[in-house]
Amino acid sequence: MKRIKIKFVDFFSGFDQTNNGIFILLSRFFDFEISDNPDFIFYSVWGNGHLEYSCTKIFITGENIRPNFYLCDYAIGFDFLDKENYLRLPLYVYWKDLNHRRLIFPAFNKVIEDHPKSKFCCFVVSNPKSIKRIDFFKKLSQYQIVDSGGKVENNIGYLVSNKLEFMSPYKFMIAFENSSYPGYVTEKIYECFFTNTIPIYWGSPTLSRDFNSDRIINRVDYNSDEELIEKIKYLDENQEAYLQFISQPVFNNNEPNSYFSEESIESFFNKIFTGPKKTKSKGAKKKLGIALRMIRNFDSKYFRKSFR
Repeated sequence: MKRIKIKFVDFFSGFDQTNNGIFILLSRFFDFEISDNPDFIFYSVWGNGHLEYSCTKIFITGENIRPNFYLCDYAIGFDFLDKENYLRLPLYVYWKDLNHRRLIFPAFNKVIEDHPKSKFCCFVVSNPKSIKRIDFFKKLSQYQIVDSGGKVENNIGYLVSNKLEFMSPYKFMIAFENSSYPGYVTEKIYECFFTNTIPIYWGSPTLSRDFNSDRIINRVDYNSDEELIEKIKYLDENQEAYLQFISQPVFNNNEPNSYFSEESIESFFNKIFTGPKKTKSKGAKKKLGIALRMIRNFDSKYFRKSFR
């Protein structure tokens, strides 16, 4: 296949056109050229520049936001959708250079050996709007001090620059998502596994479709924060129970979930890159998409179902 001209549009400030998870992942299968005259754009939620392009548009997001198929030709995201032009590709699949194969036993034994535990629990958060996880941080801190290395509730005197390095000696980490929605699973829980840190999770109610629920302390499984904290205390104070807990595989049946399938990823994008190089989002369809976005984004203030 000849070189494919692409561009990333409407991503966060400082986004690198080539040093990003999607570019690195897809470069295993395709030869890309970053171009100001692209045949395909990947666009996200941090602007409206994508509206100015007439080429094929691929929506991608790491946020809890639904695809707007009136504005995009294809989409990848967190939702469980049965559509030919959509691929469920959670953020954790292409997060940095973390190799999911390291989380499969027996390889995972090396991760456990390389991260001995000497501290209780940590918390690294920069978004102050997620009140649920901040409240839980304060509650758990009443049992034992939780070390916070982010901008929110920082109590270690500096901001953590290397999150995985910081997490390494901790038995637990508060890994609450920004919000809860079926399928919305980010890097927060995934990173924990690479330092053998038990994630204390709140977020997607369908988490078991991504990871083994027996390897996670999930808020949804408990009637209250207090009941959840009792579970954490039990594992913290009972070494045998703790060791049994971390001996559980990260993935169901110790096999990577289907979202890591390179065959599925390559097949989906091959269909895109061998298809039309013109967007179907134009005229009345485009205007309808913009109108729907405005309506749904207004509703999201109350229902948290943002629509891009």
